[in-house]
Amino acid sequence: MQEPEQLYRLYQEAFYKYYEPLCRYAFTIVKEAHSCEDIVQETFLRVWEKKQNLIGSEELTWYLYTAIRNNCLTFLDKRQKTVLGEFSGREIIETPGERPAVKAKETDYETLLKAALENLPPRCREVFMLSRVSNLTYKQISDTLGISIKTVENQMGKALKILRAYIRQKQEIPAIVSIFFMILPS
Repeated sequence: MQEPEQLYRLYQEAFYKYYEPLCRYAFTIVKEAHSCEDIVQETFLRVWEKKQNLIGSEELTWYLYTAIRNNCLTFLDKRQKTVLGEFSGREIIETPGERPAVKAKETDYETLLKAALENLPPRCREVFMLSRVSNLTYKQISDTLGISIKTVENQMGKALKILRAYIRQKQEIPAIVSIFFMILPS
C-alpha cells in the first residue's frame, strides 16, 4: 500500500497527463466542451474515491478511456431522454423571394478539418481520434473499445480513405495538404 502523499502525487500526475486528451476524446462523442470537462472531472473523482488501486498502474489508461466512453454514452442517453430537440438554425423559415446566402469559400482550415472528421462514421471517428489525438496504440484502442486489433486497423483504414476523399472533393489541396498529411500518414 502506498503512502497517502505518494498516492496523491501519482493521482495529480495522472490527472495532468490525461485530462486534456480525455477531454478531446469525450468531445468526439458528446460535442459539448463543458459537458466533456464535467464527465472527465467526475471520472477522475470516481477514480480517487473508488479505484485508488489503479493509480500509478498501466491499467489506469485503459480504465480512464473506457470509463470516459461509457460515461459519455450515458450522458448522451440521458440527454436524449430529457431534451425534446435541439435548435440547429435550420428551423428558420425563409420568406418567399428570399434566397439563402451563398456560402463563402471555406478558408478556415480548422473548420475544414472538423467538417472532414464529421463525415466519418461514429466508430471510425472514435478509433481515429483515439489513435491520432490521444496517441493510443492499436492494442490500447482494441482493449479500450473491446474490439479486435484487426477491427481497429480496418476502421483506421476506412477513416483515412474517407478523409482523403474529402480532401480531394474540397479542391483545397494546395493549401491544406500539409495540414491533413501531418495527421494522415500514407
